[in-house]
Amino acid sequence: MALSILAAAAEAQQPTVSPAAERLLQRDSTVALWLFVRPPYALDDAVALVEQAGGTVRRRSDWLHAVSANLNRAAFQELRTSALLDRIQPVARFRAPLPPPPTPFPPVPRAPAATAQDSLYGPSAMPFRRLRLFSLVDRGFRGSGVRIAMLDTGFETGLAAFGSANVIAQRDFVFNDAVVSNQPPDAPGASRHGTATWSLLAANVPGTLIGVAPDAQYILAKTEDVRSERRVEEDNYVAALEWAASLGATIVSSSLGYRVFDPSENFSYPASQLNGDIAVTTIAADIAAQRGITVVTSAGNEGPGQQTLSTPADGDSVVAVGAEDSTGALAAFSSRGPTADGRTKPDVTAPGVAVWVLDTQASGSFGRLNGTSFAAPLIAGAAALLRQIHPQLTGVEARDALRRAGNGAPRPDNNRGWGLPDVLAAATFPYGIVVSTPRDSLLTAVTPTFAWSTPGVPTFGNPVSYRLTVTRADTSPQVVLLDTALTATQAILGRAQRPGRRLSFTLQATAADSAVLALTTDAQFVVPAWADLLTLDDPAGTTVRDARPALRWTAPAVVSPPGPFRFDVEIFRTDNREVVMRAAGLDTTAFTPASDLELNTPYRWRVVSHLGSDTATTESQGAFVVVDGSVPPVTLLFQNFPNPFPNRALGLAATCFWFDLATSGSVRLEILDLRGHRVRTLIPGDAFPDPLPAGRYGRPGGAAGGRCDANLEWDGRTEDGTVVRQGVYLVKLVTPDGTFFKRIVFLGPP
Repeated sequence: MALSILAAAAEAQQPTVSPAAERLLQRDSTVALWLFVRPPYALDDAVALVEQAGGTVRRRSDWLHAVSANLNRAAFQELRTSALLDRIQPVARFRAPLPPPPTPFPPVPRAPAATAQDSLYGPSAMPFRRLRLFSLVDRGFRGSGVRIAMLDTGFETGLAAFGSANVIAQRDFVFNDAVVSNQPPDAPGASRHGTATWSLLAANVPGTLIGVAPDAQYILAKTEDVRSERRVEEDNYVAALEWAASLGATIVSSSLGYRVFDPSENFSYPASQLNGDIAVTTIAADIAAQRGITVVTSAGNEGPGQQTLSTPADGDSVVAVGAEDSTGALAAFSSRGPTADGRTKPDVTAPGVAVWVLDTQASGSFGRLNGTSFAAPLIAGAAALLRQIHPQLTGVEARDALRRAGNGAPRPDNNRGWGLPDVLAAATFPYGIVVSTPRDSLLTAVTPTFAWSTPGVPTFGNPVSYRLTVTRADTSPQVVLLDTALTATQAILGRAQRPGRRLSFTLQATAADSAVLALTTDAQFVVPAWADLLTLDDPAGTTVRDARPALRWTAPAVVSPPGPFRFDVEIFRTDNREVVMRAAGLDTTAFTPASDLELNTPYRWRVVSHLGSDTATTESQGAFVVVDGSVPPVTLLFQNFPNPFPNRALGLAATCFWFDLATSGSVRLEILDLRGHRVRTLIPGDAFPDPLPAGRYGRPGGAAGGRCDANLEWDGRTEDGTVVRQGVYLVKLVTPDGTFFKRIVFLGPP
């Protein structure tokens, strides 16, 4: 037994091994694997373990608490039983060929420049117009003070277009040196892709191509090996992210994706794994975002099908970017969401069709290329301007600002996400429109106040004006209750609204710089009852000892006019609804009867609220009874209630029996059919002693809830649980003072 327990414990400590890792080792003598280390152990322990087994460590990741290593079969078999490791999975390798070069666009004669911006930006002006960047760059915002890390295939830093670019660090994670441009034994043109994406940010060729953030500081990481073997390693990406973070990167632009690998690898990420928690690049990108970095990545070029994202675009904190053309039409190739766990992706879109870039393989060194690869750096540049203007923004806050300013923000979907962002609006309203009132779906006033703020508006955006529109959401078509333009950040709906009415509202903010941001929500806000009863309002009923019980209620806020409220209070019998006490025109929210109520009589009460000529009535949900704790003078069986039953209107499935017993003794309480056959016995029973003391029975007693003692209720069932037929039955009470009967009407099962 002891040996089997130890064996089970050892097996429980063995790492989880990906089936793909098993398949790879059946084919290759040496494979690259991720080794995830259990939290109690240090990475140095894992490195020593790999080296002891004869493997070679490729990368180590503090963020993932993992190492990647080249292992042969023997080393793998040794490590797969180590209690130091949590799980083992392959390092993804991509061997599919790069997409074919895009079809060249025929030359288009250039019309004379319409504006100074056309003259300065030339063919690169289109994305600036689409994203509304000109209003920011014309104010001098060009990324100064922001550090942008580029992860790509390499960068030709010596080209004249980058003559003014401020590169503070560069590293080649493929050949492990500091040269990010093409070098032997690179494939010819390996750096084409990275150079093109970087040009959208850092190029500065007036009249031809100017990037979004030419004044930013750049950290360049060559992570992709595009030689004929087409070998791309995820661990390069992770290592580059950690390196960039250590150098203070604020933005990461990554036009890379890892999803479907060469079929011979027997490894890929199926749609079911695009949940943000499996791919190592996604996990690392989310960690970078948690550390304050805005991580921007291309969504992928595998559209138009759903769930065609690449990793790390499935990260919940990553800005995944889809592609559209210059007219706003979504590119057919742009990858779509959702993620495996149902989140909306991509986050935003940007121009990614016929985008003018520096192309090292084009005649004249410039050309137009397609792909979400070129939409991503445009959004990274937009994020850089946001964080230059608002350095306090976190990575996720910058993402949220871009989302809110998207032209699809009111209805995000898995094709375009939040749509094309208006970057001027994102920069002007970095935290959006923050509503402070109403706070909840249930309003606190019948003349509700709407209050909001637009925190973080820069100097160039002030002053800000607003338009508030309040409508009824429970009518079709919707009825407009208020539509007003104002410069204040608060407005009151002065017309009193009926209880239960549902309202919705929209806000539009317009800044001095012409930026516009709208807040549209599907939320509906419910007008409260004009009186909320605080006492004797239990739906199941209650009992009190005080013959003059205090009645209290609250009223919602109301402006004057039409307020203040005036109240009428009525107490009425539940059997015939006869009003037995009434007070009118009260300006308080409390009332105490001036005379005693009858004992043992069920009552209910209501408040009639008045606002001008309008009224609303609130009625107690259940009955209350003033009970007498003394010994009753006579024995009496009361009529059961409700009767008939079940009472569907009140939601009561059982009927209740009350009786007064003046003389102690043996008592029987039974339900009979009209032929006198016993259907159910309630007394004697476990809850009642024999003999039964004199007293009042059936009431719940004191201030306890409920209509009556649960032992003296009948739900229409016999002793064995069978439901009796619909019809008339009798309740029979046998006491020392005599026998009493009442008729019961049973309406059948509820």
